[in-house]
Parts: sequence; C-alpha cells; structure tokens
Amino acid sequence: MTQKQVAAMLGATLSRINQLVNRRTFKHLHGTAGTRTSDGGKRYGLDETPERRLWREAKFWARVDRSGGPNGCWPWIGGKPNHYGQTAAGQGMTGSSGAHVVAFTLARELPKAPDRGLVLRHLCDYKPCCNPAHLKPGTVGENLADRWEAHREGRSGARDVAEPVAAPPGGWNIAVGDLDELDHLARVSEFHARVDSSGGPDACWPWIARSRHRFGYGFMRFEGQNTVPAHRIAYVVAHQLTLAEIRHQVIMHKCTDNTHRNNCNNPAHLLAGTQAENIADKKTHGTMPYGERHHMGQRYADSLIVELRERYWHPKGERPTITALATEVGAPIGVVSQWLKGASRPQAGGPTGPEQ
Repeated sequence: MTQKQVAAMLGATLSRINQLVNRRTFKHLHGTAGTRTSDGGKRYGLDETPERRLWREAKFWARVDRSGGPNGCWPWIGGKPNHYGQTAAGQGMTGSSGAHVVAFTLARELPKAPDRGLVLRHLCDYKPCCNPAHLKPGTVGENLADRWEAHREGRSGARDVAEPVAAPPGGWNIAVGDLDELDHLARVSEFHARVDSSGGPDACWPWIARSRHRFGYGFMRFEGQNTVPAHRIAYVVAHQLTLAEIRHQVIMHKCTDNTHRNNCNNPAHLLAGTQAENIADKKTHGTMPYGERHHMGQRYADSLIVELRERYWHPKGERPTITALATEVGAPIGVVSQWLKGASRPQAGGPTGPEQ
C-alpha cells in the first residue's frame, strides 16, 4: 500500500503520512523520542548517490551568506531577523531543521546532528549565524548562562568572536559549486544507479527502478522534464548531447535479444532515427504491437474479432447487421466495419469475406 493510498484512506495529508513513516513525528511510537532521525541516505527507495548528496549540501550552503569572511558571522538568508534559520531539507540530511545545527553537522562531516541533549552555543550571540567557527557544543545550562550574560551586558545583536572554534585539520567541509551543473551530474549518477549494467558492455542494461511507462520504458526526471524515457537519457549522456538536440528524433533499440528490448539502456544498443525507421525496425524484429498487444486494441481481444467475422460472413441463421454487432460489443460502427472487412486487425484471423 502506498503512502498516497494510506493518506486517502485516513483522510490525512500526504506530507503528514510521509513524516509518520519516516519517524519524524510520533517518535515515541518508534522508540526514537529525543534522538535525531534523518532520511538515512535513501532517495526514492535507492541509496543516495555522492553526487546527489553534494548537490543537497551545496544547495544548503547557497542559502548561507558567507561574505563576512572566515571569522565573521554567516547569517541564514531569508530567515527572520535575530531568529534561528529553518530548513526542511536539513531535516532529511541531518535529522534537524535548525540551519545552524545543519551547518555544524555538515561542516564537521558528521553522520547526523548531535542529539537534543547537546546544544550549540552561538559565540557571536547571533541566532541566524551558521559559521561553524561560531558554534560551540555545550550544555543547556551553559547556553542559558550565555543568554543571561548577554542580557546583563545589554547586548541584543551580534558581537565579535575573540576565540573562534578552530577548524579541523582538513578545514571545514563547505560544499560549493554551480547548482544547475551539480544537479545535472546528480541526475546522471542517479540514472546509472537505476540501470543494471553488470552484464558488461555488450549485454542489455535493464531498468531496475520502479518508475516505468505503460510501454515498458523506464523513466525519470531529467533536464527539467518529469518523465523522460530512460533510453533517451542513456543516449544523450553517452553522446554528450541534450534532450533538446534529439527532440525530433526517435531512439531505436538495436538489441539482438528481445528479452529486454524495450527495457534496454545500453548506449551501444541505441541508434537515433526517424519514426518511419523505428516502425520498420519494429516490424523486422517482430516487436510492433499489433492487435490486442497494441494499447488501443487491448479492449477487444483477437478472439472477439474472429467471432464477429464468423458470425457476419458465415451466419448460421439470419446475418446480424454491422450496427447490431457494434452495439453488442460497444464499438463504433465504422470500426466494426473495418474489422469485418480485414482493413483493420488483419492479424486477428478469421474470414474477411464470404468466400473465406
């Protein structure tokens, strides 16, 4: 049962069910009350790729103003003045939605945010600040003492930090880069993660993810389009093209084995061509969907077509009219007429004239 179906059954929102399933609400039911819970590095049921993780972290840091330099405050962009920044994406990555907690966790390359028993003290007294050099772990008592000292001295804004926290030997882990480029690299990595290429360069590479068109092609979001067929992605990635450059082309499968023919994503088995070439290729390999195998013909089985032809051309009594047959099967009169004459669905079999 999917989360969407559960939400519809219970009359709840999909986001509420998602939070419950991922243990972000009602944590006492999961035995995780008081602890941080993240998405565990899973994206749509598959392991998150390093490229996608880099993009997520870079997107977070893009919302942090680091223009103040290594020792200045790094405020969270878009938050309320003198309030802690909030980021829903940080909840999935680290288990916390607090921007400064996420910054501390990512900068130190920790697997998840510190548990709630440990608080992060702002040495600068500026709540929106996400500079890890201004964040020092401490107890609740120490944090309250910091607040009391600031209140006693009449400080209400940021202050200079005389002794910032020293960076680790390798420096702070701050992911940066062009987000569009990083997202493209992440999409490519996710595509390869959804394809089984273990058979080698000459074998078919089937799509192993759950997303699939009704024609058998796998699909995913790519270059801003939501349901791009996987074999088209395979072709543009292998030939360093864009989807716009092959907009008017059909990507044909040239697999010698028909087992994964519509499900193959090996670039060595793909060739760009026209729709006419693709139809001719399908006819040659016997994969052209005729009759009841075609999505438009699935309502009317070949056996039904044969029965109608027998009753019309070889009646045992009075011949039924085309109108009566069309009404009986719920099809248009013109369509039934084409069936009976063999102009449509010829592969179904049966007589298409009085002499057959």
